Amino acid sequence: MSDVANVVRRYVGFYNDNDIDGMLDCCAEDVEFETITNPSGSIKLKGKEEMREILEATTRAFRERRHEVVALIVDGQRVAAETVFSGVAAAELGQNVRPGEHVSIRGATIFEFRDSRLARICDYS
Repeated sequence: MSDVANVVRRYVGFYNDNDIDGMLDCCAEDVEFETITNPSGSIKLKGKEEMREILEATTRAFRERRHEVVALIVDGQRVAAETVFSGVAAAELGQNVRPGEHVSIRGATIFEFRDSRLARICDYS
């Protein structure tokens, strides 16, 4: 497996362990993080501190959560990952999800690398 694929798998492993510091250690200082959710819009962040805030909020929003990597496609310094997110809400999430409800989302994430670190992470769901 390529080095960039290994970093993606480490990042997802840290996510599943709720290890925010581990996730951020995989990232460049100026990492760009974007979530594109149709039809409700997107979030765009820059840098580890902004990313930490959203990661901490996500950790609090779910009492259980897990990302499963279904497939990885590596193209040089880019990796496309097909994923399945599942979790149990700890808080009300929008109009449709109540605390205690199970959430399952199939999506894809594009990772871009620079100097062996994640420079851009873009989630689509």
